[in-house]
Amino acid sequence: MSLLDQQLAALANMTPTQLRDKWFQTFNFMAPDVGKKMLALGIAYRLQEQLLGGLSSPHSRELTRLEMRFAKTGTVNVDRAATLKVGTLLVREWQGKTHQILIQDEGYLYQDQVFGSLSQVARHITGTHWSGPRFFGLTGKGRVYG
Repeated sequence: MSLLDQQLAALANMTPTQLRDKWFQTFNFMAPDVGKKMLALGIAYRLQEQLLGGLSSPHSRELTRLEMRFAKTGTVNVDRAATLKVGTLLVREWQGKTHQILIQDEGYLYQDQVFGSLSQVARHITGTHWSGPRFFGLTGKGRVYG
């Protein structure tokens, strides 16, 4: 078991007071007024971040942008469009049949055939023109309220 694994496991057995002390040691400021579980999650994230690295610059900038928007308006609109990584499996049920699409470097694998776009896959499945990302539920706006 690695040192990180040991540290993460120890968090589960700490009292709220111990977690608040650990929070101060980890972040160098007082713990927020939240429950034991949230303290442990925050500390666990920071420990992993310190060892494995944090968010990428684009993700960090996006979170900052969303935070500023929330502070100004009290709401945040989030784009649910996904960035698909190689190896991701998309599953969609259409007319009672389940369809699985595997994201690959060279395209989208569906029934042993590689397609150049999700829209091509959606068209193949439905027989009509569809936005592939929309057909697979990867686009649209969701509203998050504070």
